[in-house]
Amino acid sequence: MTAFPRKFCNRLLGILVLGCCIPAANSATIDELADRYLSLWTAFYPTRAFAEGSQEAAAQFEDYSDNNLAQWRSANRALRDELAARATPADASDRIDAMVLARQVNAELALWRDDHPLQNQPEWYAEQISQALTYLLVSERLTLAQKRDAVLARLAGIRTLCEQGRRELTAGNRLRSESAMRSLEATADFFQDALPTLLLPQEGAAEPALSSAARDTAQAVRALRRHIGQKVLPVAVDSPSMGEARYAARLEQRSDGRLTPEALAKHALAEIDQVRQRMVATAREWWRHTRRDAAPAPDDAALLAAALSAMEGDRADNRADFLQQFSDMTHAAEQFVREKQLATVPQPTTLLIASSPDHFAGAAVGGVYPAGPFMPQSNTLFYLPSIPADVSPIVAEGFYRSFNTHFNTMIISHEMFPGHYMQYKVAVTHAPPIRSIFANGAYVEGWGSFSEVLMLEAGWGDDDPLTWLAHYRKRLENATRSYVSVMVHTRGWGEDKVAAFAVERGLLAPQFAVNLWQRVVNSPMQLTDYFVGYHQFQQLWRKQQERQGDKFNQRALVDAVLQAGPIPVPDLPALLGGSAAHSF
Repeated sequence: MTAFPRKFCNRLLGILVLGCCIPAANSATIDELADRYLSLWTAFYPTRAFAEGSQEAAAQFEDYSDNNLAQWRSANRALRDELAARATPADASDRIDAMVLARQVNAELALWRDDHPLQNQPEWYAEQISQALTYLLVSERLTLAQKRDAVLARLAGIRTLCEQGRRELTAGNRLRSESAMRSLEATADFFQDALPTLLLPQEGAAEPALSSAARDTAQAVRALRRHIGQKVLPVAVDSPSMGEARYAARLEQRSDGRLTPEALAKHALAEIDQVRQRMVATAREWWRHTRRDAAPAPDDAALLAAALSAMEGDRADNRADFLQQFSDMTHAAEQFVREKQLATVPQPTTLLIASSPDHFAGAAVGGVYPAGPFMPQSNTLFYLPSIPADVSPIVAEGFYRSFNTHFNTMIISHEMFPGHYMQYKVAVTHAPPIRSIFANGAYVEGWGSFSEVLMLEAGWGDDDPLTWLAHYRKRLENATRSYVSVMVHTRGWGEDKVAAFAVERGLLAPQFAVNLWQRVVNSPMQLTDYFVGYHQFQQLWRKQQERQGDKFNQRALVDAVLQAGPIPVPDLPALLGGSAAHSF
């Protein structure tokens, strides 16, 4: 029943069988084990592999048949046992790569053993389907004809996955299921209405086969959506909480045993109070800079409200100006990093900046989609958050007030230079591929957050107090995210309590307050990465400065950190020189 070529299925089966035949312990190097696993992973996850630059995966889509899943689990168990039987590598780089492999293998086994996404997670289907063509449609490595062929193959795979979902999907969480239904409906609309026009030949006439396949796939996606509404929602779990025991286990796994929910909540709450004090001090500085009449500042609450209002009032108010602003800021940030010698900027710059595609689910969904190690010179996709053109003026105002000029000035360092774009661009050309493909979340988001400080302290944004205020507000948001993540999943907080805390204590911007509930339900562990990773990098920097004293060279440290790749931050000192770091 699969839509995949026999040649591909035979290749996958051959790789999996070879992967299960693990040689005697220590007979293969860590690099050889990594290469073997990447071959297995590429065959099993072709969509993700294509995003990492594997061109041969362009016309393939995931096959989650029982046989393929059984072979994949078997291969992961075999590699897990092989790694466990080996002596700990003496070389620090090999030791880290062995840990990266072990974490990835354990995560895959847990996904298919414990989570049962095919049966229990409508949101997993929505993610697979909505992201199936993201990289393919903007690829510069394929001709138009190759793209059409690849899209046709993937559409067939999506229809097969939709059929599988209607057979196997029987349970889910209510909120995540409803979110999945919205995503699937938006994706179906995109397939039917927009996709055929994106791949028009030069003569301008839509290809009948593509139009027909797009229409059939849209119908299959809508059928899956109806199945979720009719079969899953009536029996869906109402509580958004994953439960205290499960959350604690996930946090322990994500932090390599370094964090408990209690410790995370304690540190996050302390950060909330400290950063609020910094925001008030920054607002007072803004008042001094802007008032020429020597009028006394209002009380702290009124002063902070006035500064935040002034910050939000400086903004674009339409998609075209918003896109142009980010494009200009990206170029300026690159020049700033180079001029201030904050880091070695990789050349050439390979970036595609655009508004989020219409089929991305919901409003304000954007992100950085980096080039992968299989083709490091491909474009990084920087999709900006966006809202539909037909939203109400109130919603539009809330969106643009949240993504105001000062916030955008600050966040460009997080997303682009020296943040995510540079982080991945350097890693894919210097670090072993497994480190980028199986990146550590706290490193990724922690580096983005720490990049904000590096830039602002170097004078980015002309030391404008409102740009600093935007940074502190983001730090406050990061701590708030971590705190409410713990509270929702271990203390039973509901949406109203989260919203009240986010606005009153966390001072979240309108758009981010609206989105927080969905994120804390759908991505509770990822939400903690910003806060945890930022403090890990802060501690790493402090220790390196203490160790090197007058010889401390920030550019050299940035280069070394990025070249190491996105590994757990506490493991970085082994590659940099110095003792191991802690979580906080």
